[in-house]
Amino acid sequence: MAMLLPGCASRFKADAEAPTYAAKSKVKVKTNRDDLRQMTITVDHLAPAHRINPAYDGYVVWIRVPGRDLVRAGVLDYNEKRRRGKLKATTPHSNFEVVISLESNTSAPAPTEANIVVRQVVGDNGLMARLRS
Repeated sequence: MAMLLPGCASRFKADAEAPTYAAKSKVKVKTNRDDLRQMTITVDHLAPAHRINPAYDGYVVWIRVPGRDLVRAGVLDYNEKRRRGKLKATTPHSNFEVVISLESNTSAPAPTEANIVVRQVVGDNGLMARLRS
């Protein structure tokens, strides 16, 4: 099991899925003194949501912990000129999956499964099997 020690940062990378094929996501996780994980999620080469479909409003970030439902982390702060989305969030969990979805309503209470563009597991290697089951 991977442990994140205070002051140490772990980095995780993933490619995006359709319709944002060119996008590359990076999740940087650092554990603070209170044993909370401070995440910085950055997605480069990300197409503007409205250019994929005028009905889309933006990208929403969710966190899935094994055995629990997805929890909303926030909306990517999108810079159209740089084609980059960024979000800083905090979680008490050491093992989780970051999910980014393309949404027509960025206040949605749950992601639209058909619009998930990034899935990134953060934590130990056995986590993916538990998340998928």
